[in-house]
Amino acid sequence: MKRKTPKTCIVVAIIIMLLMFSVGAVAPARGSNATSIQFGCELVTIIRDNYGVPHVFARSKEGLAFGCGYAMAQDRLWQADVFRRSAFGNLAEFGLATIEQDYEIRKWGYSREELREIYEKWVPTKPEARLKEMMRAYVDGINFYITQAQIKALFGDYSMIPLEYLPGVVTPDGLLPIEPFTVEDCVAITVMMAWRFGGCGGSELQYAAALQALTAKYGDELGWLIFNDLFPQNDPGAEVTIPSEDGCYEPKCSSSSSFQFNFPSSISQVYQKYKEHEEEITQLFDSLGIPTKFGSNAWMVSPKKSQSGNALQVGGPQMGHSIPQIVLEVGLHGAGIDAVGMMMPQGPFILIGVSEYGAWTSTTGVSDVMDTYIEVLNPNNHTEYWYNGQWVPMEVRTERIYGYKKLTYVDKLVYRTVHGPVFAWDEANHLAFAMKTPYYKNELAAEEGWMLFQEAKNIWEFQEAVKTIQPSHNFYWIDRMGNIGYWHAGTFPIKPATGKGGRLIDDRLPLWGTGEEEWVGLTGFDEMPKCINPKQGWLANWNNKPIANWPYAESDAQWGQGHRVKRLMDLLAAKDKFSFEDMNLINMDAGYNHIPGMSLLHYLVSAAEKAASTNPDVAAVLPYLKAWNHHYNDLKPPRWPDPEATYDDPGLTIFDDWYNRIRTAVFADDIPSDIMKVTEWQLSTLIHVFDGEQSKLPLNYDYLNGEDRDEVIVRVLEWTVGNLTQKYGNDISTWLTPVRKVKFSQLGALPAPTMHYMNRGTYNHIAEMPRWNWLKPPKAVNVIPPGQSGFIHLVDGNIVISPHAYDQLPLYETWTYKPVLLRFSSIWEVRESVTILPYIK
Repeated sequence: MKRKTPKTCIVVAIIIMLLMFSVGAVAPARGSNATSIQFGCELVTIIRDNYGVPHVFARSKEGLAFGCGYAMAQDRLWQADVFRRSAFGNLAEFGLATIEQDYEIRKWGYSREELREIYEKWVPTKPEARLKEMMRAYVDGINFYITQAQIKALFGDYSMIPLEYLPGVVTPDGLLPIEPFTVEDCVAITVMMAWRFGGCGGSELQYAAALQALTAKYGDELGWLIFNDLFPQNDPGAEVTIPSEDGCYEPKCSSSSSFQFNFPSSISQVYQKYKEHEEEITQLFDSLGIPTKFGSNAWMVSPKKSQSGNALQVGGPQMGHSIPQIVLEVGLHGAGIDAVGMMMPQGPFILIGVSEYGAWTSTTGVSDVMDTYIEVLNPNNHTEYWYNGQWVPMEVRTERIYGYKKLTYVDKLVYRTVHGPVFAWDEANHLAFAMKTPYYKNELAAEEGWMLFQEAKNIWEFQEAVKTIQPSHNFYWIDRMGNIGYWHAGTFPIKPATGKGGRLIDDRLPLWGTGEEEWVGLTGFDEMPKCINPKQGWLANWNNKPIANWPYAESDAQWGQGHRVKRLMDLLAAKDKFSFEDMNLINMDAGYNHIPGMSLLHYLVSAAEKAASTNPDVAAVLPYLKAWNHHYNDLKPPRWPDPEATYDDPGLTIFDDWYNRIRTAVFADDIPSDIMKVTEWQLSTLIHVFDGEQSKLPLNYDYLNGEDRDEVIVRVLEWTVGNLTQKYGNDISTWLTPVRKVKFSQLGALPAPTMHYMNRGTYNHIAEMPRWNWLKPPKAVNVIPPGQSGFIHLVDGNIVISPHAYDQLPLYETWTYKPVLLRFSSIWEVRESVTILPYIK
C-alpha cells in the first residue's frame, strides 16, 4: 500500500475543513440559538420547543423528510441504529446479542437485496404524496447528521457523537463505527414493525399443542369439547367496539361438530422448542427497548356526547417503556402537511397524532393474518417438500452472521417454502413449519396508509389510506366536521372449508402445506368492520373484538367476556356529556382499573354475604371486599414515590390472593399444566363457569365437578384468609399491597428510571377538534415519558445528558400533559433552538 505524502495529508485536511464549514458553520440568529447554512436548493428549518420537540418547516415533502431525519438523529441516533441492527439480525456485531440470537431473527427476515427490491417494486397509491422520495430524503437527513458528527470527531470534538459509540460504554474498547443509513435500513425496520404490531395470528402450534394435551387426557370427543370451552371461535359475551345497531356479522359456529386431529404426535415438542426461541428473542428485544408488547387503547366521543359540541379523542398505543422511549415526537409543517405526533425511526411519518384537520390513533387488531403451514419433507432430502404432487426445493439463503466487531463469523442457512419462512423443524418425522401472510415481501405497500395519515384532510381521505393496510390494526379518526370513525383494518385469509383427507378446516389449527389446504382468497375493504358516527355517540377499543360474530380470528380466547375494554365502555355509557378533562379522567380510571376485579368481585361478595352469618373469617373480610372499588388506589399515605407506598384497600390484597387460588381450584384438576400456563382464556372461562346456565357461552364440561359455585368461592376465600393472616397478622386493615412499579428498559447509556404502574399508553394524546372553526387550532395535549431526547454525550470530557431526556416523566406520573403545538406562533413563542439546514435534491 502506498504511503500518503505530507502534501496529500494537507490536501485531505483542507477538504475535511471545507466539509466542516459546509455542514456546520455556526451563525446565531437573533433571539435564538441557530445553526445556519446559507446555500442549497431549499432551506429546511427545525425549531425545537421547550420540551425539545423538533418542528420541521419546509416547502417540499422531501425537505420535511430531510429535516425529520436530521432531527431524529439528533435525538435518537443510537436507538435507530439498534432498531436497524435488530431488524437485520446484526446485534452480535455490537455486542448486544449472540450469533444464535441473530440467526433466530434472520430466519424471518429478508436479505438486503430483497429489501431494496421491496422498495423498488413499491408503487404508492398516491404518487403526489411522494412517499418514496420522502424516505430517501429522510435517509439523507440522518446521514447529514452522521457526517457532521464524524467530521467533528476527527478533530477531537465528540459533542455530536452519542456516548454509546464511545469506548467503555457499550463495548470495552474502540470507537464503534456509525454506519451510514440506507433506504434498505428503513424498509427493514418497517418490516419488523409490521410483523410485530400487525402480524397477528400464527398461533396454530400453540392451539394444536393444547388440543393434543386435552385429547390425550380426555379422549378425542371430550378433549375437543373442552378445547372449545377454553378457546372458543366465537364468544357471544365478548365486548365489541361496533355496537349491534351499527353492524353485525352472521353468527359463526362456535366449533365444528366433528373432530379429526390428523397432526403429528410430536407437535407439542415442536411448539415448546419454538416457544423457547421466541421467548428468548422477546427478552432480548425487551432489554433493548424494542417493541414486543401491544395493549393499546383508544376512545372517541362525537359532538352530541361532548360538552363543547366538538369531537374528542384519546389515543394510547401501549408498547412498553424504555429509555429512550420506543417512539419520539415530531412536527411536520409545510407542503400540505401540518401535523404533530409520534413517529418511529423507520421513516418521516407521523403514525399517531393531530393535524389541523383531524386527530388519529391506532391499536393492534389481533385478527388472523398469519397461518402456520406444515411442510412434508422428502425423507431423502430435507430441503425438498411435497407440494401439488411433487417434491419442490426450498429456497435456501446463506447468511453470514458476524460476532463482535466482525472479528468472527458463522455462515448459517435460512429456508423458505412457497408459504413463507421456515421457523421450526421436526426432522425425525420429516416435517417443517412455515409461516404465511398476505403481505410477504410487500410490507411497504401493506403499511402505506400509516404514511398517508399525516396529510388526510377529512374522514374520507383517512379511510382511503386505511384501505391500503394489510396487517391487523384498528384505526380511529375525529375531525373538524364532527365526524368520528373506526376501522378494523387488514387483509384476512379466506380458507377452504375442507382440506387434506376431507378434514374440516379449523382456523385455530395448522394447515397442511401439501397444496390441499391453500387459501382460496383474501378479504377486501368491504369485509373490513367499520363504523362512522355511531348512534350511541362514542366508540372504544382496547384490542378487543371489533364486531359481533367476527369470523376472521383464530379464537376469541383473547377477546372473551370480561375484556379490559369493558371499563372504558361502562364509563362512556354512564354519562350524557363529556368534557376534555373527562377524557383524561376516563384514562386515569381505566389506568388503575383491576380487570379481574371488575368482572369477578361481585361473585365473591355475593358468596361471602351468604356465608358470613355462619363463618367468622368470611364475615371479617366481607366489609373490606365491599368497600373496594376494583381499582389500584394510592390516595392515602404512604403514597408513591415513598418506597413504603402501598395501595389503600385490604380488599385488593384479599381479592388478588383469592383470584390466584380460585383459578387453580377450578381448573388445575381438569386442565393440563402446560395449558394452565396460558392465561388468556382463564378470566373469560371463569366468568362462564360462574354464570352457569345463564352463561352467554354455554360450556361443555363441569369445571366445578358438581359443587355449588358459591361453596367453591367461599372455600377458596377461607384459604385466602388463612394465608393472609399468616403473612400479615390478624389486623385485616394492615393487609395492604405494595404499589406496583415499572422500571424502564435501558436501551443505551441513559440510566433507567422507575415509576408506579399505570395501564395506559406509551404515548398518550387527548384531542378536541373545533367544529368548523378554522381560525381556532385544535385543542390537544400529549406526553411521551421519560422525554423526547435519548442523547447523552461528551463535552470537554464531561458527560452531558439532554435536559429533555426525563422532563416528561413527572407529567406522565401525575396524569398531566404538555400542549401539542401546531401553529408557528405558538411554537416560536416557546422555542429553544433554531437550526437551518440545506436540502439539495
